[in-house]
Amino acid sequence: MARTALTAVTPSEGGIDLDGVDTPAELTDGNSFVWAPGRKFYVNNGDDAALTVTVQSAATVGASALAVADLPITVAAGARRLCGPFGPEYRRADGTVWIDYAGTTPANVTVAALD
Repeated sequence: MARTALTAVTPSEGGIDLDGVDTPAELTDGNSFVWAPGRKFYVNNGDDAALTVTVQSAATVGASALAVADLPITVAAGARRLCGPFGPEYRRADGTVWIDYAGTTPANVTVAALD
């Protein structure tokens, strides 16, 4: 299966209800969103166990093309986390950022891309 793309949401001056814009995370195949310099990623871990959210790096450096490490982010059980913005090393060739999830059978996780 393919990653599930997220459409970024831009808050207004009055703020944003994060519970109103988040969507279920694609826990098996991951999510993606279009990279932008100030874009952030919101995670609401409604599970009773910690979750590792991994932002995949697409970059390499040097003549040996050494891979830049992925960015693992731990989100505690029942916690929310606002991540980013992400540097261009996380932008893939198609212009997106890839997000993966790992945990003890994670469930009840919602996410959003925010400007």
